[in-house]
Amino acid sequence: FSFIYELSKKYKIMNTPIYLKFLKGERDLMCTPWGNPTRNYLGWKGPCYLITDAYFETFKEFMDTTDWDRYGTGKDPRCRNCMMHCGFEPTVVLETGKSFKDVYEMARWSLS
Repeated sequence: FSFIYELSKKYKIMNTPIYLKFLKGERDLMCTPWGNPTRNYLGWKGPCYLITDAYFETFKEFMDTTDWDRYGTGKDPRCRNCMMHCGFEPTVVLETGKSFKDVYEMARWSLS
């Protein structure tokens, strides 16, 4: 992932620099499985894009009845080696405002 990170300094890669640092092992991020919900003809797929434990008729049912604390690294063995953008890029969005350094890095990336 270091190679991709170096490429991102020269070419626009559609992943945030914070997520790329996570892939390189320089940042810790928790998964936000509900951050990129998936819907198909069966309904709302839960808990995330990769794991299907159930389908829900409504988004409200999906959000309200899923035990979100069950999922994530160290909780569900299926999450053990997951680093998918669909779970971690939403975390970047949720966490960015908590650090001026992250706000600056994201602003610089967005405007480049």
